[in-house]
Amino acid sequence: MKDDPKIAIVAVSGIFPGATGVEQFWSNIRNKMDTTQKVPASRWNKFPKSFLQASGAPDHAYAEKACIVTDFKLNYEGIDLDADFIDQLESLFQWVLYASMEALGNCNLEALDKRRIGTILAAIALPTRTSSRISQRYLERHLLKKFGAMTDSGSISAAEAHGGRMVGFPATLVCEAFGLGGSAYTLDAACASSLYALKLACDELRSHRADAMVTGGFSGTDNLYTQIGFSQLQALSRSGRCAPFDRSADGLLVGEGAGILVLKRLDDALRDNDTIWGVIRGIGLSNDMRGNLLAPESDGQVRAMRAAYREAGWRPWDVDYIECHGAGTPVGDLIETQSLKRLWEDAPPNAHGCAIGSVKSMIGHLLTAAGAAGMIKTLLAMKHETLPPSLKFEQPPEKSPLNGGHFQVQSEPAPWCRRDERTPRRAAVSAFGFGGINGHVLIEEWRPQDLQQGAGITPALRRSTASHGQSADLQITEPSQDIAIVGMELCLGDLQSREAFQGAVFQGQSCLKSVPENRWRTPDATGGEANTPKKGAFLEEVVIDLGEFRIPPGEIPDILPQQLLMLKTAAGAMRDAGLAL
Repeated sequence: MKDDPKIAIVAVSGIFPGATGVEQFWSNIRNKMDTTQKVPASRWNKFPKSFLQASGAPDHAYAEKACIVTDFKLNYEGIDLDADFIDQLESLFQWVLYASMEALGNCNLEALDKRRIGTILAAIALPTRTSSRISQRYLERHLLKKFGAMTDSGSISAAEAHGGRMVGFPATLVCEAFGLGGSAYTLDAACASSLYALKLACDELRSHRADAMVTGGFSGTDNLYTQIGFSQLQALSRSGRCAPFDRSADGLLVGEGAGILVLKRLDDALRDNDTIWGVIRGIGLSNDMRGNLLAPESDGQVRAMRAAYREAGWRPWDVDYIECHGAGTPVGDLIETQSLKRLWEDAPPNAHGCAIGSVKSMIGHLLTAAGAAGMIKTLLAMKHETLPPSLKFEQPPEKSPLNGGHFQVQSEPAPWCRRDERTPRRAAVSAFGFGGINGHVLIEEWRPQDLQQGAGITPALRRSTASHGQSADLQITEPSQDIAIVGMELCLGDLQSREAFQGAVFQGQSCLKSVPENRWRTPDATGGEANTPKKGAFLEEVVIDLGEFRIPPGEIPDILPQQLLMLKTAAGAMRDAGLAL
């Protein structure tokens, strides 16, 4: 089989703190604009001061600085949805609609069947401002009713009902708004989510399940949860400054926004005369084995980075610029720079130095949209041939690998010169999530002359003749590879192994039983409205050896039963496949 087709980024757009659209975003980057501000009182529920406490007590925040989107107004033109419905939508969904509309409008889709354009987005599964307001409204009414002050319970509009649907709705909303019919789903892989969505979108194109993909990420959860949550983790900056890699760094600031990219196979992008922002040359994903929320494991990060370089066929020192995760937490930043030092440990003495930076220094940590923001910043820097600055960096910590190493934090904009006439600009983007979910992507500048220098176009599809604007029949010229199932495991109710399930099926036994009383919210709900016992396959307990999975003892009480069941089932399938655990 020939090499997998290269994937081109043919359009980008976004809504970021202080910027509607990417040109304004680039102007802010170029001019070192810091978008940090106090969270407005309207974002803190009704009593903002009641949530603030310098000590960081439970259910309180010790800081009120963040990077937020303000003064955004959506233009409905080109969106095939009812205007009243859009008006009532959660603002973060409006950001996604705007960015998707602008990105799709900036690439050529005329030759494509929209049924073969999909959407894979990243979003954080936390309450939105809409869902918080609904919860507050009903809680207040319940309390009023309890104390004799009767009130109308009110109703929830269709748009409000969608306001808390972070897992699924955003991607399907984009498809409905723009008539797209490909794969559509939303994922949450913590702060690495955008790069996971990017990888899965590339897979859709490489497997020819789609001809274009909308991907990226967004984040706009209720500030109440992020400010208090990161305070409880002691990760929020007390000084109100996000200063990645600097000696003064004391934590992160939360940001919000949306970053959207449109992808095509490179040969299709060239055929359609698209603007090619860059070519994705490699993506590496990994998960830490022993990291935790605030102290990731370097081994996991290095694994993801090396996987990306293997896919690209590059050496680590082939890149000119690295857009780092760089959240501004001292431990996290130190581990990331240590990982980069390990990655470059075989670099020759004459290896080029490498500029690094973090967009979080100016717009905060966009959580599930952080990778998309870093990608778009890097692509804009390539377009403008400028190494982009990172804010608030003056001096690295005493023990930082930045002292005397290959890497320099880019604190001022500077010309991004090619190494030679034959070598395009190359960059890397990292996004590392809580719990050690790691992503690293390699991007290369596209130049038309690279076609004459052996880059070539992958002739992956042959199209039959079709009239302009109509769907063409597609025929894959390369045979697809067969996929073998080499391991299985199953846990269903009390049948906690594939063998137990097999025995029950072959002997005609049922694992269904009545719903246990402790599964009903209230005792009088048992049996349902018709007072008929409900049945299902229920698991009373999960028995596993926790030592097998190297789970820190302090985390065991907080693990959900379904998480343990997932580990047990996955381990059984791996053993069945003969894989080492």
